[in-house]
Amino acid sequence: MKPLAIDLFCGLGGWAEGFLAEGYRVVGFDVDPRFAPLYPGEFVRADVRRLDGRRFRGATVIVASPPCTKYAPWAMPPSWNVREVPDSSCVDAVWRIRGESRVPTIIENVRGAVRWIGPPVCHRGPQYLWGDVPVLGRLEGRRWGKGKWRLSPSPMRAALRAKIPLPLARAVARAFLPTPEGA
Repeated sequence: MKPLAIDLFCGLGGWAEGFLAEGYRVVGFDVDPRFAPLYPGEFVRADVRRLDGRRFRGATVIVASPPCTKYAPWAMPPSWNVREVPDSSCVDAVWRIRGESRVPTIIENVRGAVRWIGPPVCHRGPQYLWGDVPVLGRLEGRRWGKGKWRLSPSPMRAALRAKIPLPLARAVARAFLPTPEGA
């Protein structure tokens, strides 16, 4: 039986691509139905903030890329008050689901979230990771980050929040693969 990865705020499936490549079954949850036809795993349209984490107790790992708009400096309007606390309901939902499920969980977000979420466990390029992050050695594959993603007025712009580089997603997936008995 394949290990199960739960992908919260899955978007277009950046996490899913890496986990699928490592042999996982991946179920993604997102409120936006536009992602469904493009998502490479099993897609469930749902508001993550309303999910009961106990339903994920059989999973191997949970990955989450909550919307970063409130944390990203490029998305802040000029009138944004730095003392105003962004809506953290999506991040709070992931921590709640982690507690209810008792499954190792990783949150990915942008550098600007550090101020509100706290120090990340690690970061690779522009991806900052919190939670049960495994020790990641050198990642194979192309470099990512520097100017690779450009914002456009496209309505699918929100999909960028879940575009995790394949080498990072695969490294995390490998770290959670069950080890054979006696190894």
